[in-house]
Amino acid sequence: MLIVNDDHLRRAGVKSLGERCNYCSKALAEYPLIMSDDAQTVYHVTCALQLAMDILTDLYTFFDPPAPYDRLFPLTTTSPNSEGGSYAINGS
Repeated sequence: MLIVNDDHLRRAGVKSLGERCNYCSKALAEYPLIMSDDAQTVYHVTCALQLAMDILTDLYTFFDPPAPYDRLFPLTTTSPNSEGGSYAINGS
């Protein structure tokens, strides 16, 4: 949720702009701010963007690690067998 005024800030459960950002530990000194959906944590906009990039980078390197490491979970597709037809349940 985008927080742009004091009313939004109160709804997010933050008492004042003096509280600290969980990502950078600096005071939430000015608007706009971002509240996460799951933990109701409030971040600076730049911290929320950096956190999102960190997560995307971690996911990318998990599924496509750099050399010399092998993939832990190769993503492959399987073709349907002759018994099951094109669907997995009851050959229908």
